[in-house]
Amino acid sequence: MVPVYEEKAPICSSVLAITQTISGYGRRIHGGRDHERIIHSHPELSSQATRGNTGASFPHDEDQKISDHVKIVWKNGVDGQLQSTIIEEVKADSPESYWIELGVKRRDKDVSAGHSYVGAKEDEGKEEEIWHEAKLDVSIDMVLHNEKYLKDSILFCSLFPSDYEFTKDMLVWQWIAEGLINLGEDEIMEGESTRCFDTLLNLGYIVPAGYNHCIDQMKYRVGEQVNAFIQKQQYLEPKFQKYLDTEEITDVLKVEHLSLAFKEIDCINFGTIKQCGHLKMLSIHRCYGSKMKNLLPSDLFLELRALKILNLSHTDIMDLPSSIENLKELQCLDMYETPIMGLPESMRCLSNLRTLNLDGCLSLMTLPKCTSMLINLRHLVLNVVGQLQSMPAGIGKLSKLRTLRAFLVGEEEGSHIGELKDMNKLKGSLLISNLENVSTKEEAAEACLCNKQDLKMIELRWSDLQDNKNPDEEEILESLQPPLGIQELKIFFYSGGVLPSWISNPSFTEVVSITLYRCRYCDTLPPLGELPALKFLSVLEMNEVVEINSFFCRRNQITNQRRYVAFPKLKKLSFDSMAKLEKWTGAENGDFPYLRHLIIAHCGKLVVLPCLSHLNSLLYVEIINCPQLSCLPEGGLPTTLELLMIKDCPKLKERCCNDQSDDWPKVAHIPAFYINNQKASVCAAIFFCFNAIVNHAGVSIDQRRNVQGTLYCPDSSEQNNAYAICCFLNRSHV
Repeated sequence: MVPVYEEKAPICSSVLAITQTISGYGRRIHGGRDHERIIHSHPELSSQATRGNTGASFPHDEDQKISDHVKIVWKNGVDGQLQSTIIEEVKADSPESYWIELGVKRRDKDVSAGHSYVGAKEDEGKEEEIWHEAKLDVSIDMVLHNEKYLKDSILFCSLFPSDYEFTKDMLVWQWIAEGLINLGEDEIMEGESTRCFDTLLNLGYIVPAGYNHCIDQMKYRVGEQVNAFIQKQQYLEPKFQKYLDTEEITDVLKVEHLSLAFKEIDCINFGTIKQCGHLKMLSIHRCYGSKMKNLLPSDLFLELRALKILNLSHTDIMDLPSSIENLKELQCLDMYETPIMGLPESMRCLSNLRTLNLDGCLSLMTLPKCTSMLINLRHLVLNVVGQLQSMPAGIGKLSKLRTLRAFLVGEEEGSHIGELKDMNKLKGSLLISNLENVSTKEEAAEACLCNKQDLKMIELRWSDLQDNKNPDEEEILESLQPPLGIQELKIFFYSGGVLPSWISNPSFTEVVSITLYRCRYCDTLPPLGELPALKFLSVLEMNEVVEINSFFCRRNQITNQRRYVAFPKLKKLSFDSMAKLEKWTGAENGDFPYLRHLIIAHCGKLVVLPCLSHLNSLLYVEIINCPQLSCLPEGGLPTTLELLMIKDCPKLKERCCNDQSDDWPKVAHIPAFYINNQKASVCAAIFFCFNAIVNHAGVSIDQRRNVQGTLYCPDSSEQNNAYAICCFLNRSHV
């Protein structure tokens, strides 16, 4: 049968059902409701699918789920026979998914109900291979018959060495720089490129390589599926070439994407590279244990005028030749983790540069003065605070910037906070440091933070060397209101006496995390309980706060005859190093309905906690180094509590280890109860039962104390404690 193709389905089609028929007529792919195409069936799969013996028993009148991603579907065939199909889900663009029918098994109608065919055990190894081949075959079909850029994106990835790691953003930006996905506006291209990345990730062409905590991002590498894809196609397009030696390059005029990985990089024949006049991408990779000369040939870029992507990451390059000014078409320059010490001023000619990756370049301390001339720059990737001493003058001219992790406020002209005024396309996270260099509220207002609608995390940081309270900072911080769509807010080393009014504005409907660190002169916490989406709150080293009361939960007790529930979504609350905090009160029944984790640490004067018994979602409580806290809150702890950790709280320890105290019933039910890192929950339960028994039996106090000294001992096992009780009860005839 000749394959028939209808209109191509988009990658992000809602549902893709792939049917492998027994007769071998073909696989049918549904790409959404209005798209369908037929593709030849896999011969080996068709033949293998009809062989085997009866296996497990399943009812044949309904779908049988084998696992979360595999199930059997029964259908009536055209000849009146029941036929089953084993299908597996391959996730694509969430929440869409693809169901791949990996094999069709047939059963006659006279087979008794409850006995279905699922494959012969003796062919299990072969069946696994068939399933793997089927998945690969289907994924290749998807690639070849979907949008052209899906195939080219895989070929682009095939240039990377197997151990080469990259971030999602960097690969997406390279695809855009190469023009593989060219859809006009940046937001549209990045969105479609991201969906393409997710599809390749879920199909196994890209696989996770681990989380990089230094850059706070997931790293990826090329999966084995890419090599299988190349082998299935039995060719690699001439424009995509990967070599271990430049002498292997046979037709320099056809090469557009060149990846070089050398065991001895010193021996690179740059002369051959210079002849690749149509080269659009040059990627040089250092193999493990190899070294590279710290300088590139000064004339390397004289003839490579079509180059769009230059990837020198992980090499030993310390300098770029001035001939880089000839790369007028260059859009992506990746110098990740190189020892480069500076960039040439000739880079001012790179007017089309969109991405500059300088992450991990620890020897780099300044950016060139010409940085402000790179007017098309979208992504400036580097650890600004860790690498730079100051921002390049006039960086505010880069109004198209979308990625800038941090901004260092300077005192010199061209480095004031007002440089941020026109950078309204910034997205993701932004740290604004050295805010002590902002002198007035008018100057702060020039940053126009509220206009940067794509920012999701903002950190406002002053110097930690300020020793005195500064009332001027109150007006400055009030003028730094972030956009309403912010999700995470951090304020560090603020020296004002009052936090801004906007911080508790319920209009911030997307704020999920707030961190207040060392705001040393603030004596009151704002009503953060009014934030509707807040899930994580950390308050650290706010040393002037003496009392946390109902104002922390809400401004007004009753509004329109209805009391607001405070902290309606909060999951984790942490108070740490609050030197003067004495009381925490004001939490009412119904507040904190979803609180799961509570941490109270290093609060040396704390003596009062609010009622916690109504917190029916609370699972974990940690109380650390609160020496004045002498009892657990009134009403006890919720029955949902799974872990209670008490450390360096001598008064509280005494209350929890003394069977005469009121706190015994409060802790006996907790499965994991630790005192000074020693598990005590079982001991507490034993004590509680022991006291109940001896009280009922009328055992004397002296006899009781005799055994209690043995029971609570950190080195004593739970079995020994139980045995001691049994012996005591036996001797006492209880």
